[in-house]
Amino acid sequence: MLKTLVTGQLSLSMTFWVWGVCGGLLIGLIGLAGVYTGYVVFLPLTFLMKTVLFGGVLSGITFILRRKITVLGTLAFFIILIQLIMSVVMVIGLSSALFK
Repeated sequence: MLKTLVTGQLSLSMTFWVWGVCGGLLIGLIGLAGVYTGYVVFLPLTFLMKTVLFGGVLSGITFILRRKITVLGTLAFFIILIQLIMSVVMVIGLSSALFK
């Protein structure tokens, strides 16, 4: 399933909404549950998982856009790119929680 995501064999809506938005939301909820239960180490790990997920989604969207460039595809590309950059920044910023 991940191979079809990364190689762009899924549709743009499936790649962006299901894997990008819903997948990121689900992983974010796991990190939030970790904070509320006192396991703060889950937060940087979930941002690391988001970085991997958004990297795969960005790769899939890039392959989709190589076949046909659309306005919504370009918008989805930039939204996921911003999310990927923010996830990398958060992993770097919260990495001190891993080594406590």
